[in-house]
Amino acid sequence: MRTVGEILSTKRKELGLSLDDIEEETKIRRKYLEAIEKNEFSRIAEGPIVKGFVRNYSLALGLSPENILAIFRRDFRENEKGQIVPRGMIEPLDEKNFWWTPKTTVVTATAILIATVIIFFTRQYLSFFSAPPLEISSPKEGQVSKEKVVVSGKTDKDATVKIDGALVSIAEDGSFKEEIVLPRGENVVTVESANRQDKKRVINIKIKVE
Repeated sequence: MRTVGEILSTKRKELGLSLDDIEEETKIRRKYLEAIEKNEFSRIAEGPIVKGFVRNYSLALGLSPENILAIFRRDFRENEKGQIVPRGMIEPLDEKNFWWTPKTTVVTATAILIATVIIFFTRQYLSFFSAPPLEISSPKEGQVSKEKVVVSGKTDKDATVKIDGALVSIAEDGSFKEEIVLPRGENVVTVESANRQDKKRVINIKIKVE
């Protein structure tokens, strides 16, 4: 797209007119005519004067001043100081305002719903095919203890727990606690957690009984 300066300069040359001819016709000083053709409007003056110059220059060339000024307004505007500057310096051409619309609400809500469903089924899938979690609070690895040892920990509330092969009860939050008797010497306590699909997680704890 051509600018105001390019349109005026091209038309002047097509008519075989010089800037001196236009200066005599419009009474606009030559340096301002040069500034207009170079789109250097900040060299002239404030906005109303610039637009007046552009209008008179257009008329001198037989062009429609309304069309030329429309192109001028497309590319340039006044800043806070009244100077004519490229519109992009104040309103970047690639800047887009974001407006929240009903369509945006529907799209956002749908995306959240889909994400929630995906997360739910992912968790169900992992729960079905993965061994349940298992944490042992006591005894600690390498602990030295008396013959009675308290084994406690936590797993999934729907899992089953065995300590050295014996089934123990689980609380509603998945915690368990059981006292077992061990012989003197080195022992290995085996804690096993299994879900309904018989996926198992096993932890072996070495302890010494004195």
